Amino acid sequence: MTVHSIGADDAEGYVDYLDGKAVAREAGDYYLGRDGAPAEAPGRWLASSQTLEALGIDPGADVQRGALQALVTGRRPGGEDDDWLRRAGPDGTRSSGLDATFSAPKSVSVLHALGGASQRELLEACHGRAVSAAVEHVRRSVELTTRWEGGGAGSVPDTAGDLLAAEFMHTTARGVEGRLPDPQLHSHVWITSVVRKDGQVAAVRSRPVFRAAREGGAFYRAALAKELVDAGYKLDTGTGKGERYFEISGVPAEAIDAFSARSREVRQAMDAFRAANGREPREDELRTLKVSSREAKKAQTRPELEAHWEQTAKDAGMSARQAVAMQPRRGGRLVGTDSEWAKRVLEHATADRAIVGADVVRAVALEQAAGVMDPDRALRALDELREAGQLVELEDGRMTTALVRDREERLVATTRELAGEAGVRIPERARETALRRVAEQRGIQLSEEQQDAVRALTGPERVAALVGQAGTGKGVVIDAAVRTEEAAGRKVMGLAVAGATAQRLGEDSPSLQGQTKTIDAVTTMADFGMQVVDEHTTVFVDEAGMVDTERLAALVDVVKQGGGKLVLVGDGKQLPSIGPGGMFDQLTRDAPTRELTEVRRTQDSAERRAWRQLRDGDPAPAMAHYLAREQLHMTDTREEAIEAAVQRYDVLQVEHGLPGVALMTDGPNTEIHAMNARVQHLRAQRGELGDEVLRIPAVDEATPTYGLRAGDRVAWTESQRVPDEDRIENGTRGTVAAIDPGGRALVTVDGSERHVEVAGDDVGALRLAYAGHVYRQQGATVDRAVIVTGGWQTSREAAYVEASRARHGSDWHVSREDLGTAGEDPERIERLADAMTTSNAQIPSMTVPAAPAPTVTFASAYSAPVAPRLEPLAGQSPFVLPDETFDPTVPIPGVDL
Repeated sequence: MTVHSIGADDAEGYVDYLDGKAVAREAGDYYLGRDGAPAEAPGRWLASSQTLEALGIDPGADVQRGALQALVTGRRPGGEDDDWLRRAGPDGTRSSGLDATFSAPKSVSVLHALGGASQRELLEACHGRAVSAAVEHVRRSVELTTRWEGGGAGSVPDTAGDLLAAEFMHTTARGVEGRLPDPQLHSHVWITSVVRKDGQVAAVRSRPVFRAAREGGAFYRAALAKELVDAGYKLDTGTGKGERYFEISGVPAEAIDAFSARSREVRQAMDAFRAANGREPREDELRTLKVSSREAKKAQTRPELEAHWEQTAKDAGMSARQAVAMQPRRGGRLVGTDSEWAKRVLEHATADRAIVGADVVRAVALEQAAGVMDPDRALRALDELREAGQLVELEDGRMTTALVRDREERLVATTRELAGEAGVRIPERARETALRRVAEQRGIQLSEEQQDAVRALTGPERVAALVGQAGTGKGVVIDAAVRTEEAAGRKVMGLAVAGATAQRLGEDSPSLQGQTKTIDAVTTMADFGMQVVDEHTTVFVDEAGMVDTERLAALVDVVKQGGGKLVLVGDGKQLPSIGPGGMFDQLTRDAPTRELTEVRRTQDSAERRAWRQLRDGDPAPAMAHYLAREQLHMTDTREEAIEAAVQRYDVLQVEHGLPGVALMTDGPNTEIHAMNARVQHLRAQRGELGDEVLRIPAVDEATPTYGLRAGDRVAWTESQRVPDEDRIENGTRGTVAAIDPGGRALVTVDGSERHVEVAGDDVGALRLAYAGHVYRQQGATVDRAVIVTGGWQTSREAAYVEASRARHGSDWHVSREDLGTAGEDPERIERLADAMTTSNAQIPSMTVPAAPAPTVTFASAYSAPVAPRLEPLAGQSPFVLPDETFDPTVPIPGVDL
């Protein structure tokens, strides 16, 4: 389920779009529209018959334009212009509601397009019932409105009594000029308003709906899977990202890919437009986008469109006859439940964090239920998992699992054990010799805190830790500690989560050169019985704050069993692990620990102070510092902020070179792809890149549509084996030296300057590396940094890492759109600072006590719909503000319902 807010200014145009695609059922849909898509059936109301009758709408009738237009503007259908159903907001406007879109899996759309009229009718019925069930689930379980409670509680969130919603089922994706639309069975559900349980009509609280998008989509897919199995279809479950999706068995992957590839061409054209223009295409420009191939003859009728689809499927190895034959002759049954379902739910629920909300657990349970059990049964099964102790409710209402909690507690216990055991005592002379050699080779004198850290890390305990603040020279300390351990006759190895981080560890600490690996490499070798750590081994782990709990626990077990020593180096105030973590700070409580605080990366005292303020969660003075230096840039939209950042990067790289400037964002991969494509376009315009283009093989919708050219900066997103040489690690960067017309690239690797040939499937691991996510930058040092931030992803940890990469300053690009402000809002800096105080740190579940008694129920109880009361608005109590002095008998004008 995807959710979009519909502004008051956009409502009429959206009504025109939906109404313009619909035709009367008896008129059919023979002729295609201007965009090449067929006409669609009229909409249907998704509201109880009582509610529709109260509004004067025939419950069995199709959605009529006039009634829909009245509801989205907050009026009573058939009433006068001032016959309002709900009050205006403080600014005098009324929101037009939300568009929730439910899309069927691609295999369903393929069968719908090719499988004949009766199968099309069957699939539409299955889809329609699933959409209805999902919308009803949203009504019953998502707090779409508020209610008034006395005793000082005031206005509190509540579920709705009913929804005023309409569904418009569409069967194709949107087409563009020169390309016929792909089959895509989906529904737009326009939630115009809600009916509160007291009968009042109110605006939809949009934020809870956005938060519930994953859960709503999962419920829809689980309900659709049930409908399809009941109809007799066989399903392939656990497909797609995170094993969240399913497809109908028997629909060839080649056919699905053939239609997906057509959509990809449209996306590629849109991405090329953004790269060339630095903005999104307008609606009129969308219709005239140039795609890489055009239809030989533009279809004019539905039969011609279907013939085109049949030919596309035939080219991919699937005939229309096969599709028709896949219509089931008898129904089937869901298996109900299985032990693997519970295992999958517990694993996926805490895949990202140790502590999650109940909404995440519900979404995962529903995703894993598709094809196994109906969605309502899945939610009841969650309550059973909690009763069995496998799912643990915490005292704040959030959830974890018994497995995660046990892993954390065992990791702490093992670390305490290692901290209490004495290993090898290293002579002081060995430390002094190591410190002198490092100072001579680097031409610097280690500070007192650095020398003290070396002594602590090389102490007799079997575990030690170093907290290294950004830019404080932890690489020098590691180098000296490694030399000290080696002087005592010990073997050393350097580890990190990512291969590129392990390589950088060897570069920053030359004594570890050639002795670095990933943590997974070591634990995997141990799993195969290899002795990788013994009593003479010291293991140094860099960026330990980014190591997830499962990976860290496995490594600690290897060190303990082998009799070795472990040194953890990291910073819990920087970026957290991807996956349940946060244990580094917990372990420093038991292990001998030192902290480096003196920043050496920059000599600018004001910049150092700003870094410290961001680290301490006091971003307001830090942002004032950048504003005073004209390094904090505001634009109206995120799109403009990205363009301004790209242009600034393009100027700075001329002075400092491409590797000397970091262009980063805390936004999604789609944003990173757009930034990279835009930089590439600017360089190509200046003739800095070759003409030959190497396309990246499309794996899924997340694959970028740009190609690679000679001269491009690139990075590997997966490791690549190189015959007779060290493999290329994930995250390694380089420059494309040449592109072969046969589909090969020659890349010069940063640092070593070796040339690596990339061909075949390995090309799919390459990405442009002008711009990157802030996660890719932790540990890096550059001359200048250009940053896009301010959106919902902004966090305290990301802001600290973003600011502390550059020796000579950072430029910040932020949009008022992201900050929720308009024009020259004087509070925009304060809003940005507020966003930068939000922590995204991983919190171990063991730090939060378990709830003494259950308070969360996953299975929502049935509640009958509530019809609206339609008394004049002046006699109704308005939307309630959280004010203890509020008198519900006294209306407050101008407050949005």
